[in-house]
Amino acid sequence: MIICMLLCIFSTTPGTTTLGLPVIDQATGDVWIGGSNSAIPASAPVVTARQHHVVWDTTHGVYLSYYPNTRYSSLLTMLSDSGYTIDICGTGLNTIDLDQYDVIVLCLATSWYSPYSQVEVDSLYAFYSRSHQRVILTGDMNFCENTYIGFADNTAFSYNVFDWLATSGGGILIMGDNPGCPNANINPVNDTFAMLSGVAGINPADLYFTNFGPYTIFNGISQVYYRAAGAISAAAPAAMAAWTSANEPTIGLLDQSTDVEETISKRAHGRNLRITPNPFYNTAKVSNPAGDRVYIYDGSGRLREISNGSSFGAGLNPGIYFIRVDGSAPVKAVKLK
Repeated sequence: MIICMLLCIFSTTPGTTTLGLPVIDQATGDVWIGGSNSAIPASAPVVTARQHHVVWDTTHGVYLSYYPNTRYSSLLTMLSDSGYTIDICGTGLNTIDLDQYDVIVLCLATSWYSPYSQVEVDSLYAFYSRSHQRVILTGDMNFCENTYIGFADNTAFSYNVFDWLATSGGGILIMGDNPGCPNANINPVNDTFAMLSGVAGINPADLYFTNFGPYTIFNGISQVYYRAAGAISAAAPAAMAAWTSANEPTIGLLDQSTDVEETISKRAHGRNLRITPNPFYNTAKVSNPAGDRVYIYDGSGRLREISNGSSFGAGLNPGIYFIRVDGSAPVKAVKLK
């Protein structure tokens, strides 16, 4: 029997879970003794009531008290007040009709104990392919958690993310975290969309970042806060959407909706990258007349370097790499010994 619990109204404080001994929260580094954190009121933007349907997957196990209706209750209240209904599915997304939903949420905190199977990945890709053509990957699963949703512009950013996914025909939100967390459980899904989470740690643990790409999810956003987060990687057709001052990627985005495809096509016109020399020994140059950021990935898809100029490769080990700028297809480059 498929069990999906409908969360429509949150008029009472959710129950708490008490643990006998203090636990180090791997997602935040905090010492956690028991019970849910106090919710910080999250004020949703004033909007016309909409009817959007969200499903949050908990099939692969919940870490500590990170249940959607406890540690994320402020987010769910905000969404409910904005016309969303939220289901929790614990039986496998491949066992339900995903096309009834506008947004699917995969959170590492609620995917803690086992990886997504190929059957589940195929179901998610099928959902994505049937016109639900947007995916967002964050490097932190705490930005919209009760304790931190009130930090920086996280409340407005959380709303923007769900609104952007829901109003495009639908999409998928994936929340990863730092490398000390089991990102391997969700990376089978991320990899399907040319992204990975938990590829490296990000310092400081209390991170405010302000470098955003030209995407509407950042409308009205000055800064986003992450707690003990991890870097992500994204290769074409996905793209880096935000990064730290040290060029560590924090948010990845995949958008294959019609209007964005046209925009990308216009930006990419005449921008077939050329690497010289290729193969190379020390450094190489990439044709980059627009002066865009150059992203260098290794053969496993991990981001290894971001260059603001035309030269790259000095700090890379010998091997096979893929180079791209936003709006271009990746180009293979080989560094020799």
